[in-house]
Amino acid sequence: MRVMNRWLLMAAVLFTPLMALAELEPGEPKLPPELPPSDTNSCVEGTFAGGLIGACIGGLATRGRARWIGVPVGAVGGALLGCQIDGG
Repeated sequence: MRVMNRWLLMAAVLFTPLMALAELEPGEPKLPPELPPSDTNSCVEGTFAGGLIGACIGGLATRGRARWIGVPVGAVGGALLGCQIDGG
């Protein structure tokens, strides 16, 4: 029984690489799949400029204690609008 197990093990070790090589097709190199084109459009500049302009408008349009909410709301609104204008 031991001799048969050794022969089976030796046969498996010898024939496994041959079976793995038989699955490869030598004429066709394997290329990576093509990726779809990525969106390289950035709206960083528009967001920054819109945020500054919106904060200024929010500060000018409000008075007194309302400025604490007018400036941030203007900055966020301006940033969103600036990004859309810049092409984002």
